[in-house]
Amino acid sequence: MAARRGQIRGIVQGVGFRPFVAGLARGLGLRGHVENRGGEVIVAIEGSAAALDAFAARLPEEAPEAAQIEAARWMEVEGGLGDGFVIRASEARGEGVLAIGPDLRVCEACLAEVGDPEDRRFGYGLNACTACGPRLTITARSPWARADSAMASFPACPACQGEFEDPEDRRWHAEAIACPDCGPRLRLEALDGRGLAGPEGAIESAAELLRRGQVLGLKGVGGFQLLVDARSEAAVETLRARKRRPHKALAVMVADLRAAAELVDLTGPAAAALDSPAGPIVLLPRRGPQAAEGVAPGQPRLGLMLPTTAAHARLLAAFGGPIVATSGNVHGRPMARTLDEARAQLTGVADALLVHDRAILRRCDDSVVQVVEGRPRALRLGRGLAPARFELPGSADASLLALGGHLQHTPAYAGEGLALVWPYVGDLDEAETRVAMGEGLADLCATIGRAPTRVVCDAHPDYATTRWAEAAQRRDPSLRVDRVWHHHAHVAAVLAEHGRAAALGVSWDGAGLGTDRSSWGGEFLLVEGARFRRLAHLRPFPLPGADAAARDGLRVLAGMLAAAELPAPRLGGEQDEALARFLSIARRPRLSPSSSAVGRLFDAFAALVGLRRRSRYQAEAACALEHAAAAHGPAPAYPFGFDGARLDWRPALVGAIDERARPGLVAARVHATLISMILAVVARHRPRTVALSGGCFANALLLAGASEALRGGGVEVLSPERLPPGDGGLALGQAWVATRSEEVGACA
Repeated sequence: MAARRGQIRGIVQGVGFRPFVAGLARGLGLRGHVENRGGEVIVAIEGSAAALDAFAARLPEEAPEAAQIEAARWMEVEGGLGDGFVIRASEARGEGVLAIGPDLRVCEACLAEVGDPEDRRFGYGLNACTACGPRLTITARSPWARADSAMASFPACPACQGEFEDPEDRRWHAEAIACPDCGPRLRLEALDGRGLAGPEGAIESAAELLRRGQVLGLKGVGGFQLLVDARSEAAVETLRARKRRPHKALAVMVADLRAAAELVDLTGPAAAALDSPAGPIVLLPRRGPQAAEGVAPGQPRLGLMLPTTAAHARLLAAFGGPIVATSGNVHGRPMARTLDEARAQLTGVADALLVHDRAILRRCDDSVVQVVEGRPRALRLGRGLAPARFELPGSADASLLALGGHLQHTPAYAGEGLALVWPYVGDLDEAETRVAMGEGLADLCATIGRAPTRVVCDAHPDYATTRWAEAAQRRDPSLRVDRVWHHHAHVAAVLAEHGRAAALGVSWDGAGLGTDRSSWGGEFLLVEGARFRRLAHLRPFPLPGADAAARDGLRVLAGMLAAAELPAPRLGGEQDEALARFLSIARRPRLSPSSSAVGRLFDAFAALVGLRRRSRYQAEAACALEHAAAAHGPAPAYPFGFDGARLDWRPALVGAIDERARPGLVAARVHATLISMILAVVARHRPRTVALSGGCFANALLLAGASEALRGGGVEVLSPERLPPGDGGLALGQAWVATRSEEVGACA
C-alpha cells in the first residue's frame, strides 16, 4: 500500500474534472480526496502501488474532452486518508490562479434532455452540465464555483441539488446546474422593455419574427448577437444596413453537422472543429445557393458554427433553417453585453430582443478558426478558445500585463510560469472600443486577483495600447513599462506557442514599426531568446498618403511603380487618372513614407489585376488575391532579385503588368513568388527551424504552400495554431520577449 499527492495544472476546473477523478479513483479501489485549490486540482490517493500507477497513467488519457492537463506532479505522502473517495469544496488559495476555463458549447446530452418531453428540463434554453455551458463569461474569480459566479443569484432547487451531490449523476459537482424551476429564464421583449412573450412562448415568437424577415437580438453567452434568416437576401441586406456593415462576411449558425454539410464542403477535421466543445466559427468552402449570397458576398467560404446554447438549438429547430448569427453591435463599436447596452445600441437595429436573466460578467465574442493542413488554426480568440493558456517558463516570478497591438486587441497576463491570453476586444480606432479595452484590462487583473508590476506594449508610440501603458505609469510611477518591437513579438508568439527559444522568423503583415522607425512587414528575423537580428526584408517602396494606402491598393501600386521607375500601366477609366495622381505623391517622401510590408504588396497586385482596389475591411484585397490564386491552381513564380539583404519584387511587378489581363494567373504566381522568396533566404542562412508569423499567414494558401516547401527542404516549420497569426497573437509574444529581456535589454 502507498499514498501519493498530485498537483494537476491546466484547464482542470469547470470541465467536470473533479467528478472524473473521483470516478476513476473509485473504479480502481483507491481512497482519498480531490479539490480545487487556486487554479490547480489537488489529488490525494491511497491504495496499492499498481492501482496508483494505473490511476496516473489513465488520468491524461481519459480526462474530459474539454480538459487540458499541462502538468501533473506526484509525490509520496503519508497514508491514512480515510475511507472512500470524496470531492472536497474548492479553496481559493495557493498557487496557480491562472486557471479560468473557456465557455463550452452545449453538449449532446443536454440537448437530448431539452428535446425530451418526459425530461424535467424539456425546452429549457439554458441547460448545462459539467461538460458544457458558460465559464469565463459568468465567473467573478478563480477557482470556478457557483458562489463566485453569475449563478449565485439562482440557488439550486432540491432536484438540482440532488444531482449536484449524486456521484452517479453526470451533474455531480456541476457548478452551473439549473432547471426551469430554479435557473435563469428566457423572454422576448421589445426594445423599449415591453414584454412580448414569456419563457413558454419566447422561442416560437422569436422564430416567427425571423420568418417575417425581421432582425432578432439575442443575449448569448458572451454578449448580444443579431440574427436573421440566412436564406433571405432581403433580411440579410436589412441587417447589413442597420448594423452598418455592408460588405464583410457574416457568420451562419446551423442545427447540426448534417445541416452544415448542405452549405459547405465538410471534411473530417472541419467537422471535428465545428463539433468540438469550443464550438468556434469555422471558415469552410461554400457549396450551392442554400445561403443568401449577401451573407458572404463574393467569398468562396462561409463561416459556420453549431448552436452554442440550448436556446440557440431550440430557435434553429423552431425556425427550420440556417440563421445569420453576428455580433450584437453597430459596426466599430463593442458588442452589447448588458440589457441596458443592448437597448441603447440596438434600438433601430433589432426588432425585438430574446433575453435571459443570467448576468454576463465579461464580453466575449465568438472564436474564428480555419483548417489548414488538416489542423484547425485560430484566427480570433473568443468564446470557447479564450482564455488560452501557454507555458511561459520565464514568467515564474512575474506579474506582467501584455497589451498586444492597436488592431485585433487581445491582451494577456503572465505569471507563475504561464501566460493567459484573454478574449479578443477589437480594433482600437473607435473611442467606444478603447473604453472597452480599459474595462477589459481592469477586469482581467481583477479576475486574476493581482495588479501587474510590469506592462508590456508595442514600440509604436501612437497605438492606443501604448498610450494606455504610459497613462498607467503616470498614475503609478513604480509600474515598469517595456516596449517590444512589433515583428519581434510576432515571431516570439510562435516560439512561445511551441515552447522554443530560437528560429529564423518570417514576419509578414501589413504594417508595424521597425527599428529604423519605418513601416516594416516583410521581415526575416533571427530570433534567439530576447535578441533578434534582421537578416533580410522586402525591398521598401513608398506609400502615397501614408495610412490611406492601407485601404487603397492603387496607392500602393503607384508607390511600387515609382520605386521601380516603371511607367503606369493602362488600367482604364478613372483608375488611370488616380494612378497618375498617386504617382506624383509617391515621388514626395514627406507625403509617402516607405514600407517593406508584404500585406501592402498583396493590395497592390489585387488592384493591378482588377480584383479589388479598395479594402472596405481589413485584408479584403489580400483575401481576393488568395481566393483567385486558389481557384486558378499552381503556377510558376515570377523572377525576383535577392542581394543577401533585400528581396527585390521589381521583376515580379514587370511580369504581373504584362499578364494583368489574367487575374487568376497573376494571383497564383504572386503566391509562388513569395514562397520562393522564403526559400531563397532559408537557402542562404540554412536554419534548422523557421517560424511563420504575422497576419499574412492567415492566408491559408500561403501558409500551406510555404510550410510544404520548407518541410520538403528538410526544415522544421513552426506556425500559429492555437494563437492567431496576426495582431491577435502579439500579446503572448510581447510577454515572451519581456520575460527574457532582463540581461540583454531587448525591449525597445
